[in-house]
Amino acid sequence: MTLALQNEPDLIQALYQSLTDREGFHTFLEKLTSAINGCAAQLLVVHRQPLRMEHLWYHGLSEAFIDWYLENNMIAQDVVTNQAVKQAPGLFQSALPLLPDFQPDEDYSKWENEQDMLDSAWLVVDNSRTHTFVLTIQRTVGQGPYQQAELDALNRLVPHIRQTVQLYRQLETRSKAASSLSAIIDVLPDATFVLDSLATVLYSNKAARDLINRERCLSIRDERFNFAEKDVQAAFFRTSAQVVRSSMGKEDYCSETLFLKREGRTPLIFVIRPIENSELLAGGALVSVYEPDNRPLPTADHIAAYFDLTPAEAQVCEALVSGKDVQAISDQLGRSVSTVRSQIKQIFQKTGCSRQGELISRILAALLR
Repeated sequence: MTLALQNEPDLIQALYQSLTDREGFHTFLEKLTSAINGCAAQLLVVHRQPLRMEHLWYHGLSEAFIDWYLENNMIAQDVVTNQAVKQAPGLFQSALPLLPDFQPDEDYSKWENEQDMLDSAWLVVDNSRTHTFVLTIQRTVGQGPYQQAELDALNRLVPHIRQTVQLYRQLETRSKAASSLSAIIDVLPDATFVLDSLATVLYSNKAARDLINRERCLSIRDERFNFAEKDVQAAFFRTSAQVVRSSMGKEDYCSETLFLKREGRTPLIFVIRPIENSELLAGGALVSVYEPDNRPLPTADHIAAYFDLTPAEAQVCEALVSGKDVQAISDQLGRSVSTVRSQIKQIFQKTGCSRQGELISRILAALLR
């Protein structure tokens, strides 16, 4: 007897709607997880050499898990990913046969035990010269291992999944978007990059290309940002994924700010803002890079006047915009760390922000000239 997935026609429809859906593949993954009785699902874009995760759509994963996975470089230990990057596109498989030869470290084993994970159905969807697209659906011990009949049922979706991902990649590289966006960002004085919904660099202006040519701490490789510092690389991946996700209407995340330190010079300020779904792009992000040596940052007086803050609160904002953390601000202003944290909370209430990165982005957008 052939097993049928729950609402298979609806699943296929949701899959093809991913091509125009503001949420990309997120809705399909949610429906797929439910149909096969899984607990989580991901569609990953994996760079093969060196092995790293460069984008994902997901359902059932917490932000805390994604942070932990990235910060500890767990993709290097992930048994499915390590196997998937060695294979050509094929059919769904169970992860259980891979486990006897799998020797994770203590942190990975602890996470699997805490999450009660048992099995994954995984599929190599597509390959490019440098990247592998992998779809995985996890199950807990309570949900049981995948049976062959269930994998066979999933395999009926494979031609549709593969075709949709290939179409999605083609749509993301269309020249119409690049030519239209170039006319907009070429007139901007600051280094500006446009990311598509795969978080790849679709276009950059002259100031951005000049910046890449003269800075050794960052580069563009395989159409993606590559940072010399691993913690900045992980932070940028996490932030760009969240901003792109919010551009599709999936999360209320808005913008974020990262600082790239440079020895003997002021840090570069990366402001990452969502580009909403439009005729040009199915979501994405605008990355603006500010160089304080060339563009004076907003002063405490200007910040206080614009956002109706007290002088003490505005001093904290001025320090945040320059890239200082709470401890450094405490030392600079002669205030206790608890006082600085309390003032930041008050600033959040007055400005409607919920994160330091969002606050810095708003200040720069309003006052940087």
